[in-house]
Amino acid sequence: MSPSAGLAADARLRCVTDDEILRMLPMAATAIALDERLADQYLAQLGQYDERDQAQVDRCVQVTLEGSVRAAWSRGWSPGDVVQHGRCKLEPMIESLLLAVISSEHRSYPAAAIDPRWLDQLTELGIEPPYAEFGLTSWAADRRLGRYLALHHALVLTGFLQTLPGIARLFPLPGAAAPVRRGPAAPVASGKMLARIRGLLAKAEATDFPDEAEALSAKAQELMAKFSLDRALVDADPEHVLDDDSGARRIWVETPYVSAKAQLVAAVASANSCRTVSMEQLAVVTIVGAELDLQLTELLSTSLLVQANRAMLAAGKHFGRRGESRTRSFRQSFLMAYAQRIGERLQATTEATRAAVPEADAGRLLPVLSKREEQVDALFVKLFPETTLRRTRVSNGAGWAAGLSAADRAHLQTRRPVSR
Repeated sequence: MSPSAGLAADARLRCVTDDEILRMLPMAATAIALDERLADQYLAQLGQYDERDQAQVDRCVQVTLEGSVRAAWSRGWSPGDVVQHGRCKLEPMIESLLLAVISSEHRSYPAAAIDPRWLDQLTELGIEPPYAEFGLTSWAADRRLGRYLALHHALVLTGFLQTLPGIARLFPLPGAAAPVRRGPAAPVASGKMLARIRGLLAKAEATDFPDEAEALSAKAQELMAKFSLDRALVDADPEHVLDDDSGARRIWVETPYVSAKAQLVAAVASANSCRTVSMEQLAVVTIVGAELDLQLTELLSTSLLVQANRAMLAAGKHFGRRGESRTRSFRQSFLMAYAQRIGERLQATTEATRAAVPEADAGRLLPVLSKREEQVDALFVKLFPETTLRRTRVSNGAGWAAGLSAADRAHLQTRRPVSR
């Protein structure tokens, strides 16, 4: 009798405790994640346990998955982060499993003890109370999945969660009441306004007509610019207490060319009084700034990433006759040039806007801007006490020139010119 056959036979002959299965599941998940031959043996063993007592296996799988999600929270991950990263690593069906487990894990937390920003992420993922308890059998039945495949998906998800590295924690852990630091008088972009801006930018990115895209982008940016002005006026009022509403959020970028895309996000962030840190191995950029600046940076960065990718692909039709414009070096150089020129244009716009402020108002605004910068810097150092500056080499002149040209054509106006 082979070792694997003996293992299966032994599993049929004796009862096992929950603790035994709970110890085995993480090892099985690791074996599957590493694509080891041992994975088949673990699955066969789990299958024998499942034939004897399916309810017990369901119970142990639930405990393992919820514990793995909870461990991810403790390592700095949030629901949006886990799902975004999972979309690059997992099959769509396993994303559905992940969402079900996240929902189930949140049953143990009272809503008042979850940070509102954390709850916003759950809502964006379609996870809302009452949070449903997870059961592998019912989850698989709803999706008409066979038992073996459902168990395999559960182990794959466990392996994925086990390997998540530690990252900076942006929000308090669920279960710890921590109201957002925000003064009652400070305007905060409403969900309705943000939804309207996102809708306009989504249409701008989807259209094939440049004039239509420009009009849609201009309207969206006009709304954000007006709101930003309202915020500055409130903060400069001597009656207003300048609360610290600095925070952080992450933008997950698509591979490849992560470093170049991170530079584009950094350029937008810098022009909007934010700071960034990128983790290329995870393809994520963390932005630190005041809440409204974060919203503006995220919206504009996301839109420009789409525009940059479209411009890069379009440039491939006009540069080179032997496929040079489709090489990695061309595209990397293109995106880096695009990021640099966009940053220069945004910075020039910021400086021109500040220079146009009447002298009387400029004196009132300077303390507000300085205080905001101090608050953002303090949070940045707290989240990232050690950072390393990295430089990306440009190796393709044609790509660089094409990127500069495309950036010059990108629409960045925050409001329409005033007619005289």
